[in-house]
Amino acid sequence: MIRKNGFVRGAVVAGIFALGAWGVSPLAETTAAAKAPAAAAQKPAPKEDSLKVIDSPIAANCFTVSKAPRKIDTVVVHYSSAINWFAPDFQKIVSPEAKAYAQGIKLTKENVNDHKFDWKLVKAIFESYKVSSHYMIARDGQIIRFVKDNDISYHAGKSKMPTDGREGVNGFSIGIEILSTHPKDDPTMKTPKDAYTDAQYAALNKIIAELCRSGHKITAVVGHDEIAPGRKTDPGPLFQWDRVRTKDYKPVACKEAAKATASPGL
Repeated sequence: MIRKNGFVRGAVVAGIFALGAWGVSPLAETTAAAKAPAAAAQKPAPKEDSLKVIDSPIAANCFTVSKAPRKIDTVVVHYSSAINWFAPDFQKIVSPEAKAYAQGIKLTKENVNDHKFDWKLVKAIFESYKVSSHYMIARDGQIIRFVKDNDISYHAGKSKMPTDGREGVNGFSIGIEILSTHPKDDPTMKTPKDAYTDAQYAALNKIIAELCRSGHKITAVVGHDEIAPGRKTDPGPLFQWDRVRTKDYKPVACKEAAKATASPGL
């Protein structure tokens, strides 16, 4: 799958997540030049959905290392931002390193809106509260990995699945944060397109598809608000669930990945 400095259940090469291999057997060479075009025509085009991941391990007190292989069957979708960076309670616990970074980008109460989707600020918030997610998706679709798939990130908290009633969702899930905000906190979030970009939906589906290709049987994609109703509100009312899952919580990406794998010639 896709994960930080070696966080994965798939191949990570120089920070690039190869979502599957196209294994093409070389055609028998022939001295007949006329056959070259035919051979080229039979060769599959390079895979275009390979995923580039920024590996940025989060502080060790923000997750638990799992010594045994985890059975992962759920993806939890969250949103996050740095819009409340200057909240008094947060400023009491923010680390000196995080404050130095904020000063380096000249962050102020007046321009915080311009930096609310800076993933490094959001990561600093996570570390201050000793929480995490496995992945974060930036506005342009860039994927950042904080925690290895097999390790347990602290993203769900007290939680219960709406599908089968299981509790302690952290133990069997992958947490994915998408940089966005809630309309109640951010007046610029007026439409679904304001809240989440096409690139973010594409990245989210690629992560889920890779999880399935890596051998995880993902049976549910849920929102944080669905496993912690009344306590959490993310991913919020503007998230377009039909782009990610079916009405019974099943991931659309895994079905499409299965079809692609079964297609002749791939």
